[in-house]
Amino acid sequence: MNSRERFIAAVEGRECDFPPLAHMAALTTVELQNKTGCRMPDVHSDPQQLARLCFANHEVLGFDAVTFIINYFNEPAALGCKMKWGDMRQLPSYDSHPWEKEENAYVPEDLLDRPPVSTYLKTLAIAKRDYGKRVAVLGKIMGPLSMVQVMHGIENTMVGMIENPERIAYFLEIAADILARCAVAQFEAGIDALGIGEGGAGSNMVSPSMHEKFLLPVHRKMIAKIPGPTIMHICGDISPRLSLLAQTGFTCFNFDHDINPSKMKEISRGKFRIMGNVSTTDLLRGSPADIEKQVMENMEAGVDIISPGCAVSPECQNENFKAMARAIRNRKRN
Repeated sequence: MNSRERFIAAVEGRECDFPPLAHMAALTTVELQNKTGCRMPDVHSDPQQLARLCFANHEVLGFDAVTFIINYFNEPAALGCKMKWGDMRQLPSYDSHPWEKEENAYVPEDLLDRPPVSTYLKTLAIAKRDYGKRVAVLGKIMGPLSMVQVMHGIENTMVGMIENPERIAYFLEIAADILARCAVAQFEAGIDALGIGEGGAGSNMVSPSMHEKFLLPVHRKMIAKIPGPTIMHICGDISPRLSLLAQTGFTCFNFDHDINPSKMKEISRGKFRIMGNVSTTDLLRGSPADIEKQVMENMEAGVDIISPGCAVSPECQNENFKAMARAIRNRKRN
C-alpha cells in the first residue's frame, strides 16, 4: 500500500498494512517553512506555495494524509471578517464579527470566487494534480457553531443559545449551507476526505442537551449534503456527548488527547472510525520518546488513524512528528 491507499482503506474501515498517519487540523512548522522556502503569511494567498508547504508534511515528516489548508478561518474571511494573517510562528486569527443581525447572514452567489475560499480551491486542485497519487489529499471546513462564534461573536452566540435561540438556530442554518457549498467544491477539486473543525463546541462550551438541541440536527443536515468521507473534530473531553456522535453521520472522529483511546474505541466500534490522539502539548514541549509512547498506546487500543489530537503550534520541532511515523513503522516490524 502507498500512503493514499493506506489512508483510504483506514477511513473506509478496511484492513491496512499498518495504521496511517494523518492530520486534519492546521499543521506546519517553522522548520518546514524554512526548508521549503514557503512561509506564512504569504502562503495563505499563494496556492502554489501553500500546496508545496503542506506536501512537506508527507515528504519530510512522513504523513500519509495531509490537509492542504492551514488557515482555519477561510470562510469567515471570504464573508468580510477582518483577519490578522500572522507570521511564520503565528497562525491566522480573526478580528471582527460581521453577523450582527439576521439580515447580515446569507449565502453569497459568488462565495467560491472570493478569496481565500478561491485560494484554497486552487491549492487543492494543485495538490491533487501534483501529489494526489502518493498522498491522501484532505480538505477542511469549519463546523457551523465555530463559524457562528466567529461571525456573531463567542459571547453573543453562547448567550444567544439561551436568550435568543431562534436567532442562533438561523445563523447555524446559514453557516451550514455556506460550509456545505464549500465542502462540495472541495470534493470537486479532488480531495479524498474532508475535515470539519468544530472546536467551538468543545468540552467547556456546550452541554449534552445544547449539543442535541442545536448541533445534532444541523450537523446531520450539513453532512448529508457532503459527497464524501468526513472527519469531525471537537476539542477536549466530550465523553458525556459521545453517544450523540454516532447519530451525526460523519465517517471518522478526530478525538483530543483528553479522551482515553480505549474508551474512544469502545464507543465508536461499529459506528465510525477514530483518529487521534497524540497530545499537542507534548508535540510542542515533549520528547520523541514521549510521542512514540502515545502512538503505541493508540495502536494498542485499535485507533484506526494516528494523528495529533488537535491543531499544533508552528513552534513544534519536526523531530516530534517524525517520531510519530517512526513509532508506527517500528510497531509494524515488531
